[in-house]
Amino acid sequence: MTLKKRSAALLVVPALALGASLLAGGVAAASTPDGGGGGHGCRAPLPADGLSVVTCVDWADSGSAVGTVTTSGSNNTTINLCVEVVDANQNLVPGSRNCQPQPGPSGFVQTPNVSLRAGTYYVVSYFTSPTYWYGGETQPFSVS
Repeated sequence: MTLKKRSAALLVVPALALGASLLAGGVAAASTPDGGGGGHGCRAPLPADGLSVVTCVDWADSGSAVGTVTTSGSNNTTINLCVEVVDANQNLVPGSRNCQPQPGPSGFVQTPNVSLRAGTYYVVSYFTSPTYWYGGETQPFSVS
């Protein structure tokens, strides 16, 4: 497979996985402290390739958000761990994707602090080892 085809596959597969998981549910509830202004939310740990993957978001109602993904477990393979912010239509928020190689079973990657327009968003994580593994997504969060 050429590099161009691999890159295209890496863009399509997360979108398909996100769509399937949104239909299936299975996310931990996000909290909104004091009834508004933003919050913090994490997906329940998701097992993937010998790892436990936790995807989280911290957001402000004013429009900024940071997504994180943490891994732990028994897989000592170096993985390329990714986290990104997508909108309700599964479109990548420009500048939000961050992928970093993570040696061993423990890893942590976070998105840059992104500015968001009013709308609904998710933080999505995945990794390659070299096989693609879906890491989960947060509950939807809204910015007004």
